Amino acid sequence: MRCLVVLSRHGNTFNAGEKVVMVGAEQDLELTPFGKAQAVAVGQSLKRLEINPQRIITGPLKRTYESAEIVAELLGVPDKVVVDQRLKELSYGAWGGLSDEEIRQKWGDEPLHRWQEYGERPAVVEFTPSLKELEDEIRSILRDLESESGTTLVVTSNGRLREIARVIAGVPSKVRTGHLCVIECAAPGVWKIICWDSPPEMVQTAPA
Repeated sequence: MRCLVVLSRHGNTFNAGEKVVMVGAEQDLELTPFGKAQAVAVGQSLKRLEINPQRIITGPLKRTYESAEIVAELLGVPDKVVVDQRLKELSYGAWGGLSDEEIRQKWGDEPLHRWQEYGERPAVVEFTPSLKELEDEIRSILRDLESESGTTLVVTSNGRLREIARVIAGVPSKVRTGHLCVIECAAPGVWKIICWDSPPEMVQTAPA
């Protein structure tokens, strides 16, 4: 049976007009009403595609777990949600909880720009886990997913999704809130990206 994985970034955590900050492992925010609507859109997309995941795996933070629960309820499979600590968002150290402007004022433009645009970790602050530890965790998750047939929904955060893209394709690639990615195990140890950072309504799976 085909091994397909749908990756979803959690929904939005800031209301319009609120101060937007770097949200890492220490910032355990809940979904906004719009963020909940984004999770509903993910579930509706899976219904449209007639995808009923055999399992739903989520990170432990509220924003990811809540997103996963909303999708699971919509699909009628609330018992399938499993928490995996390997999907917890990165800790952004001294940047966590600060706005982009606050980060620029203290550390300058370049470190933040290179992280946001190219996924390059800044030398001026420490992110955890380390890049090596993070890669090991992602490869471990992918091995586990490869051993499962059918479709898995994975709900996590931008930092983890960037690393999944880097491990599979060699280039980190960010994902917007409420957007989807689809990957497939093409051969033992080989994954291919079908789509990345797509609005739920635009996702189409490849022919089996």
